[in-house]
Amino acid sequence: MGDLPVRLPVPSCLSDASWLATYFTKAAPFSFLLGDWLTQFFPLPGVAAVVTVLLLVLAWAGFRFLLDAMPTVRHAALWALLPTALLAFLILSPEVPLAVLVGTCLFVWLFAWAFRIPGRLLRYVVVVLLAVLLVPSARSFNSTARMEKPSREREYDYRIHFKADAGRWDTVEKMGRRNPYESLVTAYYYNLSQARAGRLPDGLLKAYQPTWHGLFIPVKPGVEDFKLMASTDALYLAGDYAQAQHSAMLGMTFSPRQRSAAMIRQLADIAFANGDYDTARRYLTMLSKTALYRKWALEGLQLLDTEADRLTVKNDCRDILVQHNDYRTALANIAATASDAKTATDYLLCLDLLDKDLAHFRQDYDALYKGRYDAVGVPVLYQEALLMTFDENTSPAAQLTEYGIVRATLDNCAEFLKGNEKPFRTSYWFYHKYAQPAQ
Repeated sequence: MGDLPVRLPVPSCLSDASWLATYFTKAAPFSFLLGDWLTQFFPLPGVAAVVTVLLLVLAWAGFRFLLDAMPTVRHAALWALLPTALLAFLILSPEVPLAVLVGTCLFVWLFAWAFRIPGRLLRYVVVVLLAVLLVPSARSFNSTARMEKPSREREYDYRIHFKADAGRWDTVEKMGRRNPYESLVTAYYYNLSQARAGRLPDGLLKAYQPTWHGLFIPVKPGVEDFKLMASTDALYLAGDYAQAQHSAMLGMTFSPRQRSAAMIRQLADIAFANGDYDTARRYLTMLSKTALYRKWALEGLQLLDTEADRLTVKNDCRDILVQHNDYRTALANIAATASDAKTATDYLLCLDLLDKDLAHFRQDYDALYKGRYDAVGVPVLYQEALLMTFDENTSPAAQLTEYGIVRATLDNCAEFLKGNEKPFRTSYWFYHKYAQPAQ
């Protein structure tokens, strides 16, 4: 399947009766329903800012309208700014759902209308009923709205995440090279941009690397849903569809209120890769009822109807049992048995190098890369690492020829060993000497 214009790490909203009915099994159904429907468009440029500002203006107008109904309150427009400012601060947290803002607008306008009902008894009854409805709704908002300290690093991580989802990989690469906060997530997306372009070993050490943690995001208890969803991307690209499927299912399970269109789309892609077209059809049918995924899903369904017999199954590696987060075993199996395993092999070799495991690197290089992918030249990173593994009892000239080590790499190594390290800060020798394990 082709990529979507954007991929959503946010709740989806299906135009399906059974799906919509699930909103009414919990408090504040209209707030969450409208909030989810609006949120699914947030990855589109400018939509999040416009929607949020309009809702804040609507909330301010509602507070002002409510305060105007109280004869003892003066300067209602100014007083209305206080709760609006609180809402603006609250909604800055990415963990706070838009339903909080939507629900506030809904209730403040209902209360403003209730205070203007002419009959005193009727007005009292309506206000009490609204208050009764407000209590469970407020509890529902409180259970999902987790306040966190603002973080520039986290903001940067979200920015690079959405750039990647929008397919702007050139921007992702530039942001990853900067990585001003030495973020693991930013390093992860930078490496993903390099791997997608087929130059993972060439770009690996041109940006910050928190050892091997920049290649994959481990799935473990306590990991936030944002990282959980992001973890599927590298696994899918490397061809590790089993672990990618596991991460996507967990991402769906632990996404806000279990509504993530991103993970459904990922599961659909994995089903295509595995040749499980019946499962892919079920996911695509669900996505065809969303606002933003409809076109992509319908194209996928048409593909299944007309080309299913001619589709190529991507997942043709040997099936083995692998413990989750055991990237090395999974990648080694893919590299050894899959017909198209260049990306998986690069990930495996780079994993060895970032872990400073030269013994496994040489073993994996000889078994999986040499004679298969080195015909057009050996990446400089691999050349630098290979020099550190050469056998002192074997002819240096013979080894240099056998492994395709160019003269420039050999000369650079000699300069580095003389103590002239500054020009080689992006070399593997420098990394191996100074890199410390990530915390």
